[in-house]
Amino acid sequence: MRIQASGDSITGVATPGTRAEQKRHTRALIVAAGRHAVATRGFSGLVVRELAREAGIVPTAFYRHFESVDALATEIAAGAAEALGELVDDLVAGPASDPVVDWPGRASAAAVRDPQTWSVLARGLVDTAHADHRVLSAAVDSARRRLGITLGRLETLSGADGSAVDIAADLVVVVLLRLLVEVAVGYDARAAVEECTGRLRVILAGAGTVS
Repeated sequence: MRIQASGDSITGVATPGTRAEQKRHTRALIVAAGRHAVATRGFSGLVVRELAREAGIVPTAFYRHFESVDALATEIAAGAAEALGELVDDLVAGPASDPVVDWPGRASAAAVRDPQTWSVLARGLVDTAHADHRVLSAAVDSARRRLGITLGRLETLSGADGSAVDIAADLVVVVLLRLLVEVAVGYDARAAVEECTGRLRVILAGAGTVS
């Protein structure tokens, strides 16, 4: 894949004019190529020669923007972790009294807006040998804790003990991540939301019976 410009912009960066703009433009090309590589092949897909070819630069130009492939991997992982955190912000800040109804649609919308991010997250989570796996794993752990706090405040779970809520939060995160990845790779969004809604209903109903 060769990263191509479209109209007046590329990866959200204006066509370069000044030297500083050219530098930002080239860096954006490299990051875009890196995100594509991780989304399709995992962190092992980050190879300087291939990134340079896809970005349309010579391999040595890569090192004007990143010290190493690992530095690029860290930036890409941090971006995916931040996106998950922002999604959780949206979920817990919403006025929904019933996450079963509200959360699947919000997650699906996030996947439609930026499908590549969720493919990056999924690939990074299974790439346990890479150092930046822990960045993404920590983001998922944070999501579990924050969603668990919200779930614990639900009236329907008011009688559930803490361990039941924690288990429910673990399962909810798994189900939401599955939805994000399914929509990201082209699965029908409406069907994915319906399936996710059904799974969340079962999870929270089960947690509510444990006291």
